[in-house]
Amino acid sequence: MYPLAVDQPYPRNQWWVAAYASELGRALLARDILGEPVLFYRTENGDPVALAGICPHRSFPLERGRLIGDAVQCGYHGFTFGADGHCQFVPSQKNAPQKSALRRYPLVERGNLVWIWTGQENLSDPSLIPDMEAIGPGNPDWVVEQHPLATVNARYTLLIENLLDLSHVTFIHANTIPGGGKVVEIPVTLAETERSLIVERHGRDLPLNPLIQMQFPDQQGPVHQQFDAEYIGPCVIRTGGAISDAASGVVLGTQNFLHMITPASPTRLHYFVNTARNFGLDNPALTAINLGMGMRIQPEDIDAIETIEAVLQSGAMLPTEISARIDNGALKVRRRLETQILAEMT
Repeated sequence: MYPLAVDQPYPRNQWWVAAYASELGRALLARDILGEPVLFYRTENGDPVALAGICPHRSFPLERGRLIGDAVQCGYHGFTFGADGHCQFVPSQKNAPQKSALRRYPLVERGNLVWIWTGQENLSDPSLIPDMEAIGPGNPDWVVEQHPLATVNARYTLLIENLLDLSHVTFIHANTIPGGGKVVEIPVTLAETERSLIVERHGRDLPLNPLIQMQFPDQQGPVHQQFDAEYIGPCVIRTGGAISDAASGVVLGTQNFLHMITPASPTRLHYFVNTARNFGLDNPALTAINLGMGMRIQPEDIDAIETIEAVLQSGAMLPTEISARIDNGALKVRRRLETQILAEMT
């Protein structure tokens, strides 16, 4: 499925962000994850639960049911399932039918995020969850802003490729990101490790723009600024980086934009965004600025990839795809994703 040369659209042996921790409570929450309806809630002790979201009796959505203690009762015929997924009660008979259990998905709650494992349960190693604390969330030395969840009508790979080529900032975000016009001119290098790939852009001797002046009021001269895009996995991409005084090279601070991407279906995705900074921790004005900019920037990215998705689904005859040198990072990530998916298929 474009842009991948494999039929399976996404890897399943993978941790994905299922929800913000604040979304889960004693109300039933339904969300499609990799084409599967999943039901989320918290037990009376506060533990997060994720179960298959369709009743196996007559395919009634369990979100239309209710919680009885820690169990979910189907709103159609009253089949009741425990937090472990096992059918506990059928009103019309003494015993539960065979094979009536719901799938229970492994969940891990870390900081403000709830992670779900969508593959083979015996492979659900929490150590495979990206180290978010190293880039902001959960780290007491950082401030993290949680932006509203967006569900986007586009395949998740389009968003990955959008984020890995930040030259689009100069065009898509020309009126929303201060200094963004310079991004396309900054040379690009690639840095690869076994677990990540970084498309590095290091802006040198950039003039102060109004945003940087607000972030660092004492800064007087030009700055060096990183406009990196780091593929940590199909579930997380980090953009941004350090801002330094150009004269001395002293790092003024680091701001990361964390893009958590979870496929809802082959052509729809959930998009969680956090901004994180290790400066101005006691300056709420910077939080307001980040949230405000997010409300303007994110819809522009969404509009771009939804427009491409509409073209892909239109049936139009498409030109042969070409790539530029700037696309090397995205092309390498395509190969990484294909390798990850193929490993599950063998």
